[in-house]
Parts: sequence; structure tokens; C-alpha cells
Amino acid sequence: MGQNESAPAGTGVTAGAGAGKPGLNPEEVAQMSFGEFNFALASACNEDDLAQFALLWQYIWPVRTEKHPKYDESLMADNCMKQLKYAFRHENSSWREVGVRVCRTFFHLKDARDKLMRLDFMSSMMLLTMPEQGGEENAEEGEQVLKQEEFQLLAAETILEMADYPEFADALCSTSVLNFLCIALNQVPASVEIATSTFVKISSNPQNLPVFLSGSVGDILESFFKSTTYARPQDENKHAQWAKDISALSGCAHTMGTLIKYGYACQVDLATIGGIFASRPDSVRLVAECARLFYWICRSSDDLWETLMDSAGGSAEGLDNFLLKLAQTWEGAVNVHKKLKLQSEGELQDFLVDDIDRSRIIEMDSEEFKDKVAYAEMRLCYLNCLLWVLLPLSSVRWRLRDFGLEDLHHAFELREQVLLQVILGTVRYLLDLPEVQDCSELVSFFGEQLLICIDMAVQGAFPDSLLRLLLDGVTILSLQRGMQTMLAEFNIWGKLNTLVNTWQERNADVEQARKIKIAVLRVQSQVAAHPSHRLGWVAKGLDPSEVYPPRAEFEEQLQKWALGTDESFTTIATLLLTVFQERKFQRPPEEMQSTIVSILDWWQANSTSRYEEEKEAADDPRLAGGSQVDETGRYTMSLTQKLAVCMERVAERRSLGSIQTLDYCAPYECVLALCLVSRLALEPKFKRLLFNVALEPLLGCVCTGIWAEAREAAATLANLMWVPDVDRDCLVCWLKLDGSVTVDAANVLLPVKAGNPKAVDIGKAMYRSTWGIEFVKDSWVTLHPNGLKTYNVPGLLTTASPMDTFQATSLSPYHWLDDPPDPRHFTVSCWFYWPLRNEANIKEVQKCVLLQSSPPEQFTQIYVDFETDDEGVWTVVDHSGTVRPLNTPKLLRGWHLLAFVSSTSRSTAQPFHGTKLYLDAWSVKVEDVWVLNDFYAVGNDAGGKCPFGTIADFRIYARCLSVDEVQSMSTTDNTDNHPDKLARRLATMDAATILAQRLDVPDSAAECLRALGSLATVSSQRVKIFNACGRQTMRLLDSPMP
Repeated sequence: MGQNESAPAGTGVTAGAGAGKPGLNPEEVAQMSFGEFNFALASACNEDDLAQFALLWQYIWPVRTEKHPKYDESLMADNCMKQLKYAFRHENSSWREVGVRVCRTFFHLKDARDKLMRLDFMSSMMLLTMPEQGGEENAEEGEQVLKQEEFQLLAAETILEMADYPEFADALCSTSVLNFLCIALNQVPASVEIATSTFVKISSNPQNLPVFLSGSVGDILESFFKSTTYARPQDENKHAQWAKDISALSGCAHTMGTLIKYGYACQVDLATIGGIFASRPDSVRLVAECARLFYWICRSSDDLWETLMDSAGGSAEGLDNFLLKLAQTWEGAVNVHKKLKLQSEGELQDFLVDDIDRSRIIEMDSEEFKDKVAYAEMRLCYLNCLLWVLLPLSSVRWRLRDFGLEDLHHAFELREQVLLQVILGTVRYLLDLPEVQDCSELVSFFGEQLLICIDMAVQGAFPDSLLRLLLDGVTILSLQRGMQTMLAEFNIWGKLNTLVNTWQERNADVEQARKIKIAVLRVQSQVAAHPSHRLGWVAKGLDPSEVYPPRAEFEEQLQKWALGTDESFTTIATLLLTVFQERKFQRPPEEMQSTIVSILDWWQANSTSRYEEEKEAADDPRLAGGSQVDETGRYTMSLTQKLAVCMERVAERRSLGSIQTLDYCAPYECVLALCLVSRLALEPKFKRLLFNVALEPLLGCVCTGIWAEAREAAATLANLMWVPDVDRDCLVCWLKLDGSVTVDAANVLLPVKAGNPKAVDIGKAMYRSTWGIEFVKDSWVTLHPNGLKTYNVPGLLTTASPMDTFQATSLSPYHWLDDPPDPRHFTVSCWFYWPLRNEANIKEVQKCVLLQSSPPEQFTQIYVDFETDDEGVWTVVDHSGTVRPLNTPKLLRGWHLLAFVSSTSRSTAQPFHGTKLYLDAWSVKVEDVWVLNDFYAVGNDAGGKCPFGTIADFRIYARCLSVDEVQSMSTTDNTDNHPDKLARRLATMDAATILAQRLDVPDSAAECLRALGSLATVSSQRVKIFNACGRQTMRLLDSPMP
């Protein structure tokens, strides 16, 4: 800049001000040293010569510009601040004005900023905004008002500039400054844009937000937002102010959005937002900021549906219109995004115009163009994230679908890190919500997009600074069983290992590397914990030895982590190694009790079901010494209290996410711990221990744990009821026939009824209840499509994942931890009513078949032959097909027990070689004869012509019952000693109500339904279960997940 050129407006004077003053000219001032200049300033101050003072700064400006910043630093070192202090603290407003304007030119120096803060520059400047005493006597009232507005505008501009520097932060957050900005926003139209821009800058530091509330800034912003017109005026003379208003509206929306983002209460007129979307204004920035504001409103809303209705005027028609306009706004944003990707000026003609002055063209690659592109990307980002937040509402989802909403992936194409952070943060937030997990297509979409990002990260094409946020999303994703399958197909284990290695090659930050590695380990551990991945026999259609990740390599990796000193790594690695190394649990349960109890104790102490207790104890340490403490001194809630918390969450539509619990609990580790416990719960030898110590904490976890941990707790309960009961009964089939024909109370099979067996007549049933079914012609029960073999028990009900089908699981046999049951050790028992035939069918039915094996042999294994003897001959058919009639005593009318024990000399219960048939207390032994261990049809042959008659309480054990056990069964007249103690105990603990609360997420719903199905084998629970979740269960029947 030449020496005679004008200084910027910040100096407060024009080039010709003070002209004619003797002894002062621009050339002489420009030749002054900084000491001489400072002396001249002091002289002007001593003489109180404002004109001299102002011209000195005017004339020195070219020198300051040429020697920037050295000359300014020299002036500061020579204490020019003393003269500036004289100016901005002067009683005359004109002096203060010049002082303020000049001080602004020194804001770039930290030393100057520090000195101005010590000199209370802010308070002196704020005096300018107040009416000058005596002003009305010295000037016309109109001129005074104009001058006052000019000073207010100067103060607003100065405050806006000060907001760029942290040294001024405390002063800017003072009540006087915030009040002034509110006044400027409401009363000085020229400064509305400046005031809201200042609010945007101040609010960028979350620590400043509390002062907004104490100063009622939020209310002022809401009032301005609601009352300002956003529609383009018809009068051209109003366009200039309208342009400022639009910019101010954008800044206002941004500030309110920031307040809401950080959890500060801020009232927003939702109808205004709805109106802005409906009008689809030209301003890209306004739409972008409103999309951001509404995104944070919806994300923070306790009732999203109510929020939408308020935005749409409260009517269904208004909502349809609002969502239509929102979809159209999104479509417009996508079209612009596609054109910007092409970077073709011809395609961007509509975009290359000023939003306010539509006649003015914007040049590509100009700063104005770049700013508009930035707001276009911001609009796309927040609209996309907003729509994701709305999609879990089914009634909104189908409306948006009907309005042609599509292409919801474009946000992931953005590369601006600030926007990517919002996008990934939104995905992480949504994946952690139970209601989103119910929207399977949305979860799968997020999974696919996150995996694309993982691939980019492996290739180094993804910002390293956002890698942890990306991994957070994948970590939450990995909690869901369906996504665990997707991640395995993606080879997430190999990809993440590569990712860690490549990241470390680019970065030396040890702590960041640790956090990335723990996130990677969490993902890999959850994928490995999927039933099909950790247990080969659960895998459908795969080699039973095939697991994921590759076991040898993964275990080697885990061993290294387990030997480390970082507890976060050692806990997960140790738990997972314990899960994998099942052979440890082949020892007697007495030897494993301390290990299992220690795992359960650790789990209970760190479970997410303790989130409420841990949070309350952290907020109020006195609770730790209160009356509600367990044996370890931990504050704990009762099961009744936990159920109350669960129901309260449901009523208030609150949910607990994994991220939320990390400060107090160990969600990922606890899921692994329960994976192990649920596996052990399948084994008869561990059921007694878990029955004694684990039922209440498991139910408590179902109540208040995060959905993934609640899923594993429900799975453990269901597994405990699989092959009941608590005394190593090895009961693999139990048709109680207590009113239901096809319910297997052993929870192993899914029997299928053929024909129409009849309920027992009233007064004739067993146990003085409703137990008993009469098999008639063409009726029977098929136990399993391939026949039940007690040594090869189907594993179809050992796990329940939303995407599994019974067709896929029915062929998978269970793999016992110990040796499988001996094929020749089993017991079949049932009660039957004699005589088997009645007057109606006595001539037609000549053979009454109790059991038949599966095709192709289809041996009629146990039957009564009436063809050779009208009294009936009990007959067995051995494994070779040889018919073996037995001599048995005559039976009296009424109920009798049949028990069929197959044994060998290896049996500890009944060591003999062959088969023994019991009729009540009487028995007959057939040496060296065994019936085929393959049970297909019960109550008839597969042709339906040989109905057995009336039976009840049909059981098949995968072991030999002892003589005492059979004798005890034959003398019982009630159900007190039946092998469903575990299910009955759960019934007394209100398990039906608890399990019914967690049907909100498909993953937990599948396991809770499995547990509820097992609990429903207790007849007293069936009505209760239906009342608790019948409607929800009917809704789940329409789920797209099998």
C-alpha cells in the first residue's frame, strides 16, 4: 500500500481528516521511527488533540502494513498501549471510537490482546453503546439515534472480531456483552448478522454454553428465529436487510443447534423449521443450518413422533406435507451433490448464482463458490443424517418411501472431516439404539457402509483422526448376531489386523494405537463369540471343525494379549480363550465350581445391568454404605427394583446403549462372559450350580442390561431349561400332553402333530389335572424329521438368532463337552390308560403302537398286539427288526406307568446287558436285546392305523433310570418332583414378565422368545406369557427376519 493510500475503516478516520494542521503531513509521519511516532501520540494525548491523534494513525498505516508485524510489535514494546488506553477510556465518545478502532488493528498480537484484557478494554468499549449524557442538548434527536446505532454496530463488529481470540473469551461471556448482543439482535437491524455470527463463534466452545442459559440468550435466539421473515420480499428496497436477516437466521439456527447438541435446554419454534423446509428457500446456508438444528432436535427428542407432529402443525395431513417437502429438499440436495461431483460449469449453472442476488454470477474456484459448496455439503450431510434418525419410526418410514425417498448413502461420499465426524457419530448413535436394531435393513445398510470405510482405511484413504469413531460404530455393529455373520464374510479379522499394522506405520502415537487396538479386539471378540463362529456344530451346512476367526492364529494372538499388563486387553483375551478351550470344563463340576463362580462374580460386578447402581453410587457415595448392599459391599437393587427400572425405561422410551455404559461397566467383556456361561448352561452337570447362584442376576440382566448382554442372559436361561433338570436328568424329550400335544418340555424338539388326537375326558386325566391325550386313527406326533437319537440330540433349540430358520438348524446335532451318551443307554417312559382300546375301535384296532423309528426302517419299536390275544401282548422290536413278545401281568382299568430301560454292563444305574420293561412296579428283563435308538413317531405308526390310546407324561432320557427312580415315578400322584424345577423356579421369579420386556430388539427378542417358549411348558405360565407379550409376539410374526 502506498503511503498516501487510505487506512482501513478500523483506524476511524479518512485520508483527508485534519488536513491543514500545521507541522503534520503523511511523509513526515511515515519517516518516523516507532519511538518518534509514540512520542507524537503522547503529545496528541497531552494536548487532548483528537484530530492529531487520528491522523497519526492514519498516516502510519502504510508503514505498519509494509513492516507487518514487526512495526506493530515495536510499537507495543515502546508502550503505545498507554496512548491507546487514553483514547478508549476517554470521556468523549469520539475519542473512544477512535481508540476502539485503532485497538482492533492490534488484535493480531497476543501481547496486545493480553494488555487490552488487563486494561478492561471490553468495559470501556461497551460504554460506547450507551447514550451519551447531554447528547440531546448538543445534537438533534435523530442524529443522536443514528450515532448511537453506529456505535452499537462498531461494538458488535469489534466483539465479533474479538471472538476469534481465546484471550477475550471470559470477557465475551460476561453478562453485559451477552445482553448487548441480544439488544443488538432485537433492536439494531444492521447488526443482526454480526450478533448471530458472534453467538456462533462463542458457542463453538462448549464450555461457554452455560452462560447462554443464565443470560437467557436461548430465549432471545428463539424469539428472533420465530419472528424473522425468511421469504424473499417483493420490495427491492428491503433486499439488503432481508439478506442480513437470512444470514442471521442461519447463525441463530446454528447456535441453537449447538446448545441442543450439548444437552442445554433451548426452546425452538418447530413450526418455523417446518415452514422453512416447506418453502425451500434459495439460501443453501439457511437450509443447511436448519437441517443441522432439526437433526439435533430430533436426535435429542424424548418423543420423536411428537416432535415431528409439532413441526408439521399437529395434523396427519400436515405431517405428510412436511415429509414430502423434506424428501423434495433431500432430492434437490442430492442433485446438487451429483453435479458438484462432475465439476462441470455447464451442469452447475443454477448453482453458480448468489443465493440472495440471483442475478449475480459466482465464479468457479472463487472463495464464494467454495463457501457455497461447503454449505451444500453441510446440507447434504445433515439432511441425510436427519433422515436416518427418522427412519426407525415405521409410520414415517413408509410415508417417506411413498414420497420416493432414496439414495440415502450419499453422505458417506463426503470427505470433509467435520462432516464425516457427524456422519459416523450419527451411525454410532443409531446403532446403539434398540429401536434401530428392529430396522434390519437400516442396520445392514450401515454395516455395508462402515465396511466400505474400513476398506478405505486399510488402503490409507480414510482420515486417521476419525478411525476410532469408525471403529466405535463397527464395535457396536459387532454386538448383533446378523452383523457378526456379515463381518465374518467380510473377513473382518484379517482386515482389522492389516488396518492396525498400516495405521502404526503412519502414526507414532502410542496411546491412540492402544485405543485402536482395543476397539479392534472388541470387534474380533464379538464376531468370534457368535454361536456359529465359536461352535462349529452350530454352523449351518459347514464342517463342524470350521470356526471363525481361524482358531489357531487367533488363539496365538489372544495368548499374547492375555500375557500383557493392560487389563482391557487381558480381560477380553482371557475370557475368549476360556470360551474357546472347552476341554477345561470336561472335569467334574466340583472341580470347576470355583472357576465358574469367580467368572459369575466378575460378570455381576461389571454387568451393564448394574449401570443404574454404579451411576447412583458415583453420584452419591453414601449409597455404598447403605442397607442395599451385597456380600461384597456393592450397592445393589433387588430384582423387583430392576423390573421397575425396566418398565420405567419402556414407558419413558429410554434405552441404554453400550457407549453410555462404558464409564461404569464392561459391556463387551460381559457379553463374552455370558457366552461362556450360556454354553455351560447346556451341560447337565453344571445346571445345579447355575440354578443355585445365577438365576436372579441373569433375570436382572434381562431387565436392565444393554440388549446384547440381555440377549446372552436370556440365552443362558433358555439353555438352562434345555435338557432339564438340575440333577443331571439328561431328559431329551418330554411330552407332558397337559393340554398341548406338540410341546416338548425338555425344550429339545419341535414335535409335529398329525391328525386330531383327542383331549382326555374330564375326570380321567392324570395328576388330577388335564394331563392326557388319546391318540385316535390317523393321529400321532412326529418327534423329529430324522428321528430322535439320544446320543445325537438335535441342537436346533440351543441358540436363536434372528436370521436362523428351523430348516437350517434341525440337522445340527449337539456336541457334548464330555463323551456323548452311550447309544444303548436310554429310558422311555409314559403313563397310559388301560384298556388302550374302547368300544368304538376295539374291532378296528388290532395293534396299538407307542413308538416307531424313522424311515426307511420304521420299526414299530413298542406296541401291544391284539391280533394274537384279545388281552393284548406287549411286544418290542429290536434293532435288527426281530419281533419279541413279552409275558406281562394283566392290568386293571386305569392309569399305569410304562418304563423301557435300555442298558449295558457299563451303566452305573442299572448294569445289565439288554432291555427291561416296567409296568408299574413289575418288570421283565430281556438280555442281549436292544431297541433301535431312533424315535420318530409317538402314539401311532406313521400310517395312522394303530393308535395307542390315551397316554400322558411321555419322556425319553439319554441315560438309564435306576430302579429307585422308576419305582418313585410309578408311585407319584402329583407333579412336585417332576424334572422342571428350574422352569418352576423362574415362574415364581416373574420371569415371564421380565423376558417379555426385552422383545424390542430382534437379537434379544429371539433368545427371550426361546426362553419364554421353554417357560411356557409350565402350564400355569401360558396365560401370563400371552398377556405379557401376546400382542408383541403377533407383531413379530410379520418380521422380515425368519
